[in-house]
Amino acid sequence: MARGGVDPGTPLFEVPFAVVDVETTGGSPATAFLTEIAAARFRGGECVGTLQTLVDPGCAVPPLISSLTGITDDMVDGAPSVSSVLPSLLEFVHGAVIVGHNVSFDMSFLNAALVSDGRDPLGNTTVDTLALARRLVRPDVPNCRLRTLAGALHLEHVPTHRALDDVRATADLLHLLIERATGHGVFVLGDLVGLTSEPVLRPARVS
Repeated sequence: MARGGVDPGTPLFEVPFAVVDVETTGGSPATAFLTEIAAARFRGGECVGTLQTLVDPGCAVPPLISSLTGITDDMVDGAPSVSSVLPSLLEFVHGAVIVGHNVSFDMSFLNAALVSDGRDPLGNTTVDTLALARRLVRPDVPNCRLRTLAGALHLEHVPTHRALDDVRATADLLHLLIERATGHGVFVLGDLVGLTSEPVLRPARVS
């Protein structure tokens, strides 16, 4: 059984995916804090629920971050503390594979918040759409930034550096990448996770 309770042999259309994104006051959980958390849960390509909340970081939002995300001190003043948000997040992602674009960034902040609150870090299996994009579409795009991929691949949603918008764009990308991966014989979770550590795939030649 995979971490997070999803067997690696589970067909991809049966896997519960929880796509997550966070906004923060900086680049490292050692010195920065969460300002927004969002997630959307999918199964069989269908969205079955969303979660989104601003978070009071307990400090000022740097002007550079406000200009990037649009999240200001006034917006997070009076927002829930991260400790009050964590139970809902844990319930939302329970039993799901967590997905993110550069998912290690999101996980580092979420796990730092969990540990700071006296909780265990997340043990869910993760899928990184950034790593998958590098394997499956990199030759066709100038880079693998989420905004670049959204434009080049004509995704329905466009990332805006707001958590729920970025979750929706990442979910679009995930489903496109799964479709691409099935063309290489990837049909179960374990094979999808394995793609992130394998060389770039090329479409099979038709003889």
